[in-house]
Amino acid sequence: MKYFLLIVTGFICVNTKVSAQREATQSYTLADSLRANGLLVQINAQKINTRKEVKAGILSGDVKLFIDADKKEKEIVLSFPETATIVARGIDVEEDGKDELEWEYDLPVNESVQLYLATASDSAANFTLYSGYIYFPQQNKWKLIGTCKVSGTWGALKSASTFVANTKKQPTALSIQQVWVQQGNGSLRELSATASKAPVLAPFSNIDSVQQATIDEQTIQQAITSGKTDAKLKGNDVYYTMMKEGTGRNVLVTDTVVVYYKGYLLEDGSVFDQTKEKTATFPLSRLIRGWQLAVPYCKVGGKIKIVIPSGLAYSIRTRTAKIPPNSPLVFEVEVVDVKPQL
Repeated sequence: MKYFLLIVTGFICVNTKVSAQREATQSYTLADSLRANGLLVQINAQKINTRKEVKAGILSGDVKLFIDADKKEKEIVLSFPETATIVARGIDVEEDGKDELEWEYDLPVNESVQLYLATASDSAANFTLYSGYIYFPQQNKWKLIGTCKVSGTWGALKSASTFVANTKKQPTALSIQQVWVQQGNGSLRELSATASKAPVLAPFSNIDSVQQATIDEQTIQQAITSGKTDAKLKGNDVYYTMMKEGTGRNVLVTDTVVVYYKGYLLEDGSVFDQTKEKTATFPLSRLIRGWQLAVPYCKVGGKIKIVIPSGLAYSIRTRTAKIPPNSPLVFEVEVVDVKPQL
């Protein structure tokens, strides 16, 4: 077993170990100053011709995101504690017991695969969401594998590890090429000494967006039929109802709006954000697409309720612990004033 220390700005690589079974791990301690909330790993895959499993991926805490492959089956796996709760799952992703989500994927030979593990935590409720993704460079799109909720932990990531488990027959079947940590400001910093220029995560487009839009439409229709929501009017792919008619002019997407609002999940009504005594002021064109499409139905002085499909909200992104990926959202928006574009 071999140990070494490698000091790099912002993090410390604490050890590497290799066993006789050709398993290797690389561990990093992440500095508090990073405010780390995500990990990105690039893995190269050769043609797998062994019946024994080979694995490679990334680990933080008790959550793993990795490639699991043999000659017949190849999968992307998100693994988590049995006590965790699954809160989102990608299209065609299957549950394997209480602690894994698996998606069958035919690995490209001699091409790099990027896996991304993102987190968002809630200190008041004492939990963290972990989401696993895979990137498709040709389409410039991402696929959500799934999201789990782990209770009893919150805050920035403190540590990370990469791991590779190959066989004696194929000692380099999978290899970790590059590793980055995502900082609190959204930028990426390299962890691996061989990492090249950090990739850009945005735009965070969803490769399953068409299928997810169909699922969201069915969910919203069920909510209307059951009386869960009274937002039955449809326009521009959002649903809405006027809670109070305004007397001023209609809002324009180019306006800066002064509003009171409340946002909550369509699924269970849990509130994720709201104004209280003071209004909020936003350039409407900088808000999520659902607001841009729906708020212009409202006049100044009016109040509108909007049901927004996930694709017009935050899609598969893990932006906040209170909004799981693929969540249709509801907003109640009272337009107090508008400021036209100069």
